[in-house]
Amino acid sequence: MSGLVRLEKRGRTVTGWAEIEIRPLATGGAEIHWREELRLRGLPRALDPLVAAAGRLLFGRALTRLLRP
Repeated sequence: MSGLVRLEKRGRTVTGWAEIEIRPLATGGAEIHWREELRLRGLPRALDPLVAAAGRLLFGRALTRLLRP
């Protein structure tokens, strides 16, 4: 069974969305796909790639910690 959740971020500082999709693997376990688009209010769009890179780093670390046995 696969699953997909979409989170909408509507905060004062951070806006955007994140989608998390989980797919079972035939060998057991699961594969996770994380897609997101973040915006920081007050920053020009030219800085979006930097914000995205920072978000990937932070959320990737958090996800790694959550998945530890």
